[in-house]
Amino acid sequence: MRTAGAGAVVRGWDPLSVAEAARDAGQEVCLFGRPDGPLMVGVGRRWDLISYPGGAALEGADGVLECEAGAPLEAAARLWRRVAAAEPSMVALGGFAFDVGREPGAPWAGFPALLFRVPALTLVHDRERTTVRGDPELLRSRPAWSASQGRRFEVEPFRSCEDWMDVVGQARQRLRAGEADKVVLAREVMVHGDGPLSAVQVVRRLAVRYPGCFLYLVSGSDGTAFAGASPELLVARRGLNVRSQPMAGSAPRGASAAADEALGQRLLASTKEADEHRATAGHVVSTLAALGARVQSAAPELVRLDNIQHLATTISGRFDGRAPGLLELATALHPTPAVGGSPPAAALALIRELEGMERGWYAGAVGWMDGCEDGELAVAIRCGLLFGDGARLYAGCGIMPDSDPRAELEETELKLQALLDGLGAAG
Repeated sequence: MRTAGAGAVVRGWDPLSVAEAARDAGQEVCLFGRPDGPLMVGVGRRWDLISYPGGAALEGADGVLECEAGAPLEAAARLWRRVAAAEPSMVALGGFAFDVGREPGAPWAGFPALLFRVPALTLVHDRERTTVRGDPELLRSRPAWSASQGRRFEVEPFRSCEDWMDVVGQARQRLRAGEADKVVLAREVMVHGDGPLSAVQVVRRLAVRYPGCFLYLVSGSDGTAFAGASPELLVARRGLNVRSQPMAGSAPRGASAAADEALGQRLLASTKEADEHRATAGHVVSTLAALGARVQSAAPELVRLDNIQHLATTISGRFDGRAPGLLELATALHPTPAVGGSPPAAALALIRELEGMERGWYAGAVGWMDGCEDGELAVAIRCGLLFGDGARLYAGCGIMPDSDPRAELEETELKLQALLDGLGAAG
C-alpha cells in the first residue's frame, strides 16, 4: 500500500467532489468543517472508536482491538487518550447521539451511540490547498452505481402540527407547575423524493446557503447518511485553550434591512429569549470554570443565517495546567440546555414522555479530534438522516413557561427549511 506519508499538498481539488466520488464507489465517508475552510474529509476506515456494551471499544478490520469500561463518552475519552498518544497526528471524525448512554433505536440502526472513525485517507482542505494523508488508492475507486437524482419531494410530518402544538401546551403547563425550568421539544418530518438522494450534494447546497455553518456528513453502516449544517459550536480545544459558542433564542429574518434589524432588536430585548439564552450560556461558563478554566464570556450577539437569526454568546477559557481532552469537555458540557433543557434530568424525563420520537444523533455532537485531544465539536442540529430516496429531518425549540405553541411551531418550520432547501436543490 502506498501512502501519502506526512501529507502531500495538492491544489485545485474540490473536497466535496472527492467525498461524493468515494461515497458513490461504496466507501465510508465522514466530512466536517466550514465551506471557507478548513474542511476535513475522511475516506475508508482504519479504526473505529465506538460505543460498546459496558463502555467503548476500538475496532479494526478484524474486530475489537481494545475496550474501556464505563459510560460510553467517558470511556471513549480514556481509550482515545491511551491509543492516540503514540500518534499525535492521527485524526478521527464522527460524533455521538443525543442520549449517548444508550444505543439509538430505529431508524438509526446504522449508527451506534458513539462513533469516531480514523479514516484510511484524510483530506484537509483550506482555501486552495488540500493536504492528503493515508492511502491515495482509495481515490481511484470506481463508482458502484449511478442514477438520476430526485427532483420532486413530498413532505409529511410524523406528528400533525396541531398535535405537536398540543404537546407544547402540555409541556408549558408542566413547566408552570415547577417540573423543570425549560425543555427542548423536537419535531420529525419525512421527505420522499422521486429518485435517490446524494448526501454530498445536499451538503454542497447547504454550503452555499449557510456558508458560516459547520457542514457535516457521517456514513451509517446501513447505507444511510447523517448530514447537516450546524451554526452552533459545542466546544473546540487547542492545547490549553477552549472555546464555545452556545446559541438559544431565535427569530426569523426580515424582508428588508429595516425589518431585519427590528426583528433582531426585538430578539435581543425579549425577556423569554433572554432567559432561555442565559440558561445555556451560564451552563457553559459554570461547567468550564468547574473544570478549572479561567473563563471569559462576551455579551450576547446576533448570529444571522439565511432565514433565521439566533442569540449567541462567545465563551473562551484557558487552563493553567493540563486541559481536559475534547471528549472530556464534551462529557461535561453535553447536553446543554439549548438541546435538552434544565435541570437536565427533569428535562430529559419530559422529553422521553412527551416528544414521541427517536432522536438518534439529532442534538448530539459531530466533529473531529486528533491524537493531542484537540478538535472541534458542533451541536448536531439543522440535520437529517438520509436514506435512498428519502430523509428524516429534525428541528426543535426551547419551551419555556410563557411559550406560545404557534410561535414555537413556526420556529421549527424555519429550522426545517434549511434541510428542505438542501434536499430540494440536490441533483
